[in-house]
Amino acid sequence: MTNGKRKTLHDFFPGSDVSKKGKSHECGPRNANLRDETSTNIGEEQIIYEETAYRALAKFFCQSGTPPKSVEDMYFRKLIVYLNPKFHPSSAILSRYCLKLYEEERAKVKEILRSLNGRVSLSVERLKYKQSNGFGYCSTSDFRGSFSDFICLTVHFIDEDWKLRSWVVSFRSLDAYGDYVGETIQCLSDFGIEDKICAVTVHSYLDFDEIVDVIKSKLLEKKRLQLDGQFFRVSCNADIFSSMVKKAFGMIEDIINDIRLLVFWGKSLPVWNVTFHKLQEALELEAKGEYLKKDDYKDYDIPSPQEWEKVKGVCKLVGHVYTAAEVLFMEKRPSAGLYFHNLNKLRFNLMKDSVSSDEFARSLANIMLKKFGKYWTHMYLVLALATIMDPRYKVKYLEFCFLKYEGNDLLPLSSILEAIQRLLDDYVVHRSSMEYPMSDSDSDNSDTGEDLISDEFGTSEDLLEPIEVVNDPSFGFDCSDEFSKLIQTTSQPPKSELDCYLEEPIVPWTKNFDVLSWWKAASPRYPVLSKLARDLLSIQLSLVTGYDSYYTDLREPDRDMTSMESDLVNALMSTKSWFDKQRRNAMKAEVQNN
Repeated sequence: MTNGKRKTLHDFFPGSDVSKKGKSHECGPRNANLRDETSTNIGEEQIIYEETAYRALAKFFCQSGTPPKSVEDMYFRKLIVYLNPKFHPSSAILSRYCLKLYEEERAKVKEILRSLNGRVSLSVERLKYKQSNGFGYCSTSDFRGSFSDFICLTVHFIDEDWKLRSWVVSFRSLDAYGDYVGETIQCLSDFGIEDKICAVTVHSYLDFDEIVDVIKSKLLEKKRLQLDGQFFRVSCNADIFSSMVKKAFGMIEDIINDIRLLVFWGKSLPVWNVTFHKLQEALELEAKGEYLKKDDYKDYDIPSPQEWEKVKGVCKLVGHVYTAAEVLFMEKRPSAGLYFHNLNKLRFNLMKDSVSSDEFARSLANIMLKKFGKYWTHMYLVLALATIMDPRYKVKYLEFCFLKYEGNDLLPLSSILEAIQRLLDDYVVHRSSMEYPMSDSDSDNSDTGEDLISDEFGTSEDLLEPIEVVNDPSFGFDCSDEFSKLIQTTSQPPKSELDCYLEEPIVPWTKNFDVLSWWKAASPRYPVLSKLARDLLSIQLSLVTGYDSYYTDLREPDRDMTSMESDLVNALMSTKSWFDKQRRNAMKAEVQNN
């Protein structure tokens, strides 16, 4: 809406035959709205109209991430003809406008990130280009040809209004990089965030050591690395779940191939939740005696009773993972506390099954527990720190978990509290370094104020007559020594923001609680602690959410994107993320105010 009025198609395509204010006119950028067809301004107005239309199209395509070649689509052309028969958009020209819009928005994003008074977290995701034939999903190994993986760099931060932002700063195929590590560092420098990164989230099964180590060394040089990098590298949670499930399914791979035929289960995308549901379906049919009907399944290999027991054991263990995944990946924005709770629960269930009387289930549970244990040891600190920053959990919940799952062992809690206190101390020091001492001019002004008072009312010597001062420290207050001793024995040092926060009552747990809104309201009470909370809560614990979390392989990029030039792909993927909901609302409000 503009000035209280809803925008119409005419606003995006001037000169169209869409009625405006009850009037209609001939369409076309070359002769629409012209008072005099012989006017010398015809060429100039045509350029203005086409400029406006192209910019409108570029904003639409960038906001939606739609490839400019879509403008050549037959149905899209029909729409354009309806709006303006004289306007014939070219995908090549539209691509240039998209790149131009990207550069304009990039300058704004760089300014926002450079002026950000806080830290950001970075995620590095690799996407693999695959092909599929007419019969279903196929991996790249099934085809001959050139395939290029893509690297997506995304910056995550909580802005001054306590809104979580996730902005893509680079989306390029590996073929487009000359020096992948060097160009990545240059990208972070261009956006002014090379010394603001608090954590990097990467795939848990891919080698990103080089890029993580280079970013960490840059922070170390500038003394901006927190806790000596103890939680700097964050492993993707969805990856560890997929890795555990793949191992479980691999133990009964031949049985799964037989069951695939029994339940008419064809080729599908590489997502493990589908396999899990199909195995459960087969178990339900087996329990009903469906596969005892030999005439119906005489051409199939029916698993033996021992093999069905193995399937049951796998489904039970994978079910523990699936229960946690449903909570963590189907939530719009799962909190660190939800991660901490459900991962603890998963670990506890695997530990119980690791001592099962069933040899197969016991062996598999120990294998899965070993995989999960490495992840848990690595991620434990960052999960605990972020959980404390949720007023529904704080330290009390950690104590509860230690009592429930660790057998009354509270020793790890002291190291966690020590870590968060060290973090807070660093924030206090950094905040103090940002505060400037009083300048000489300020001191001069205060002296000038005293001089003005003296000039008007006379000096203190003029107002006060000399009096005799008794040279006795206790004159008029003869119990000062006793009072001083009392103060020394009873006075308590001032409480820190962390102490005050932890002493506040726990907020009752509700599913739809907005932790960012809570901190926004509480930030005046905790000016330093709130900055620490803002940075910790921006750390991404998984690269993907929703249905994508169940992939057992790397995700695919948008197929339409893979056919475009590298710069255009980067422009569309970046601007699509920059035009997020909050920024679009802010831009809309700005237009309305103007």
